Amino acid sequence: MKKFLILIFISQFCLIFSQKNVKMYNERKGDSITFYVDNQEIYPVSLVFNGQPETENLKKPELFMTTQVIPAKTSKKRVTYFLVNDKKKGWAIKKMPGYLMYIGDITIKNYDSTYQYDLPFAKGKAFLMYQGYNGTFSHQNENSLDFVMPEGTEILASREGLVIEVVQSNNKSCPTRSCAPFGNYVSILHPDGTIAQYYHLQQNGAKVKIDDAVSKGQPIALSGNTGWSNGPHLHFVTFLPSATGDKNRITIKTLFRTGDGKKVEFLEEKKSYSRAY
Repeated sequence: MKKFLILIFISQFCLIFSQKNVKMYNERKGDSITFYVDNQEIYPVSLVFNGQPETENLKKPELFMTTQVIPAKTSKKRVTYFLVNDKKKGWAIKKMPGYLMYIGDITIKNYDSTYQYDLPFAKGKAFLMYQGYNGTFSHQNENSLDFVMPEGTEILASREGLVIEVVQSNNKSCPTRSCAPFGNYVSILHPDGTIAQYYHLQQNGAKVKIDDAVSKGQPIALSGNTGWSNGPHLHFVTFLPSATGDKNRITIKTLFRTGDGKKVEFLEEKKSYSRAY
């Protein structure tokens, strides 16, 4: 009876903390208990336990890893297991640590920092960089860029990748943080594990959907003025997934091809940039 109650407790714990398309569960076979994760999302997720398990008369045949990456579209990924040490004695999992799931691979340290991004608008267009890296309005300690542009401007993908998020139902904006949840955006996962977000998009302005593979230069949305915004513009940011930092991400600077495409540079605040390629 003691063992049965322990297993019921563990199952409830996993159900409480599981996400919609990411599920942790356990299976008992003989004198072993194995924990698995199913990840039905189209992107990898990072599983982070907030401590070590406390057990009685159980041994772990391998190191308990507090951080593990679960690949996209994965079923029954083993994350840990326990074996009874002495079969003649009682055993228990006294405490299984809580855990959190993060979008993407938070273990990435090396990414393609030399990649040359295209400007996110069409050939023949030019726009002012109103706010740059570490800007004073809303970019404090963040490597983000704000292009001033009229609502309805066609936005192109600056880099190829997989669409993992699309939000386009909002129609509210204001110049204070209180409106931050009302921004529309498209998120694209790049081949090196970085993620780009195109933000403040027009309501119902997305031209792509989740799970679309997009090519560089492909139209993905229409610019707008939704969320935390003091005027129509496109907010562009590239980041590494992280378990720390603001919004669980580490924003990074990106190189862009400007002018005729031969010049490659980091964009600067208060400068205008044109695209002739």
